[in-house]
Amino acid sequence: MIGAVDRRRFLHAAAALSFGLLAGGARPAVAEAAGGICALDWTSAQALLSLGIVPRGLPEIDRYRRSVIEPAVPDGVADIGARAEPNLELLDRLAPARFVTDGMLSAVRGRLERIAPLTLYQSFDTGSVEGGRPRGQLAFAIASLRGLADGLGMVDAADRAIARLDEALEEARAGLIGRERRPLYVLSVLDGRRVLIHGRNSLYQDVLDRLGIENAWTGPSGPYGHATVTMDRLTGRPDAGLVNIGSEGKRALEALADLPLFAGLPFLREDRVTILPPILFYGGVPTAERFVRLLGERLPQRHG
Repeated sequence: MIGAVDRRRFLHAAAALSFGLLAGGARPAVAEAAGGICALDWTSAQALLSLGIVPRGLPEIDRYRRSVIEPAVPDGVADIGARAEPNLELLDRLAPARFVTDGMLSAVRGRLERIAPLTLYQSFDTGSVEGGRPRGQLAFAIASLRGLADGLGMVDAADRAIARLDEALEEARAGLIGRERRPLYVLSVLDGRRVLIHGRNSLYQDVLDRLGIENAWTGPSGPYGHATVTMDRLTGRPDAGLVNIGSEGKRALEALADLPLFAGLPFLREDRVTILPPILFYGGVPTAERFVRLLGERLPQRHG
């Protein structure tokens, strides 16, 4: 990781996320933010785009458009190579005024810093479970986006992005009025037996809390808020519905429903399944907005 991040300062939106600021450098101007930033990962790209900043470059654009989708990447943005191994020669030619990074490229930090200053942006608190008690991912994500926007001189842009999230939450809550709200398993099917399921320290947990919907999964989850389990583990809440993130999960769930081992699962037997398109589950405010909007649009009446 690039440097240590004080999570309390994140949560109070008081931390300066720019390495230049941490070193005592001057605050970057809005003109720099608008014209010369490269995102070194997808969460940083999402954050910049949500602030109205089109990055000069970002990694694996084709995969971003298939797997992340929102905010959309305009044409003309340079693809800087793999997330794990960006094209340093191309980055040098692009000559950005600044990089925004989640901190995962520590092996090439020195070479990156010779091209441009680094600004750290982390949308997900991987230390969110302390003593078995999760802290709020959504609050962390909002504070992180505000910190990034403040460091770039674009506070109003963060206000607008957070307002869009609030509007999506309000609209989804309005659509649930008068409906019984079933608990939901939120997961992605991995293969014929296993699923990636989201737990108490996930971003989705905070969103469900704000919608008044119970997370049906109460088992353990890892630092990114999820665990890999077999489908037969999802028997604890027979009244629950299932939300699968990733359109490719539809066929796998249909195949599972035909197998004796899984056919008895109530959400499969009674078709209490909602399929959502791909969402980057650790992407912070843009992820929360996309999840809320898609869930509100696609959660059928019979889940309530």
